[in-house]
Amino acid sequence: MPEGVVIHVEQVRFRDLDPMGHVNNAVFLTYLEQARIAFFEQQGLSVGLEDMNLVVARVEIDFRAPVRLGQEVEIAGRFGTKSFDFEYELTVEGEIVADAKSVQVAYDYGRGEPVAIPPEWREKLSGVPA
Repeated sequence: MPEGVVIHVEQVRFRDLDPMGHVNNAVFLTYLEQARIAFFEQQGLSVGLEDMNLVVARVEIDFRAPVRLGQEVEIAGRFGTKSFDFEYELTVEGEIVADAKSVQVAYDYGRGEPVAIPPEWREKLSGVPA
């Protein structure tokens, strides 16, 4: 597996489906979120709510194929080293079903504004001392 890539697998649940039997497009956001959390855990970062001072500023998803009940969706996420972007590739049985990207921003909820990514996070996420 290339450096900076984490693989996370989600089992498609009945609640994930739309009336056509496909995974609803909004559910893909949950899959991406779960992959991000797995990445943070893999990097040794705390994922408690009190420590998650991040907001998702942007998400884009290109849907390529339907996903159905019982299938396993493999989400490969990659952290960008020059910005706090994640790129994702979602596959089912080797077939790409979606590509996605999200942009995360460090955020101070008390002040209500974006802040610099904490140095310890930057070091762990990029592998480069802050």
